[in-house]
Amino acid sequence: MIRKLFIATLYSTIAFCVISYITVMVSLLSGTIGEVRQKPVTNIGFPFKYYYQFWCRGSDSPNCGWSVNNFILDCIIVWILCVIIYILIKRKHKSLNENKHPYNQ
Repeated sequence: MIRKLFIATLYSTIAFCVISYITVMVSLLSGTIGEVRQKPVTNIGFPFKYYYQFWCRGSDSPNCGWSVNNFILDCIIVWILCVIIYILIKRKHKSLNENKHPYNQ
């Protein structure tokens, strides 16, 4: 069981990184398409935004902020979903292998 939890945690870490990367790309691309002079804004996090960037009027450098609570919530949500999906897939795979066993027929 610990091995399954470790593997599911590894998968959830990869999923969290991929989701975060996708949210960065969506926020960068959605704000700058067709607007050459508009400054890019980066927001990271799904379903809760845990990093946000904003520009103050007249400033040439961006300001940013973090929400540690949203970061932890996003991590927990992704971890729970990955563990549930991993366990369900393993159970289904195990039951399929048991049904194919020649002594069960």
